[in-house]
Amino acid sequence: MNMYDQIERELKILVNKEQFCQILHSYDFGKPVLQTNVYFDDDQGSVRKLGALRIRTIGEQHIFTLKIRRDSITQTELEKKIPVDSIRNIQDPEILGWLKQYGIPLTVKPFAVSQTKRYVLHLPSAELCLDETAFGANRNYLDYEIEYEYTENHDGIEKFNRILSKIGLEYTKNAPSKLARAISYADV
Repeated sequence: MNMYDQIERELKILVNKEQFCQILHSYDFGKPVLQTNVYFDDDQGSVRKLGALRIRTIGEQHIFTLKIRRDSITQTELEKKIPVDSIRNIQDPEILGWLKQYGIPLTVKPFAVSQTKRYVLHLPSAELCLDETAFGANRNYLDYEIEYEYTENHDGIEKFNRILSKIGLEYTKNAPSKLARAISYADV
C-alpha cells in the first residue's frame, strides 16, 4: 500500500455556481471523481485541535488521511490506502504509529461527512481542482470551491489569480476547510 507524507500547500476560494461553471468550461478537466469524506474525532475535539482525520472513499478504495496544521496554508499530510472504512478496524502498523505519535485514540468516531464531485486539471507546477460538495445528512447543502494545490515551489497566488481573473475574481481567503463546512451542516 502506498504512503504519502508531504507538506501540502493549497489556496482555495468559494465561488458561486456560475463562476464554477465558467472555470469548468474554460479548461479541459475531463470526468469528475466522486469522493466521500468521513471525518473522525473524539468527544473532546482533540483531533480538530491538531488538524483533521478522515477516511476518503473513492469507488471501492479507502484512503486514510491525517492532516496536522502548521500554519494558515501549510500542513503535514499523512496518507495511506487502507482496506477498511473505519478507524477501529485499522491494523496497519504505520498508521497505528501515527495515531499513537499524535495521541489519537482508536475510539474516535465519525462526526461529519461530505460528498464531493471533484474535477482535476494537472498544471506544470500545481493541480487545479473544482469541487462541488454536498453537506448534511441528506446532502442538501451545496457549495462550489476552486482549489489551487502546489506541486512545486512557485508564486502560487500570482498563478491562481491569473486563473481567477477569467471570472473577474482575485484570491481572497474565504473558504473554511471542508471539515469546518461539514461540521456546520453535521446535524442538518
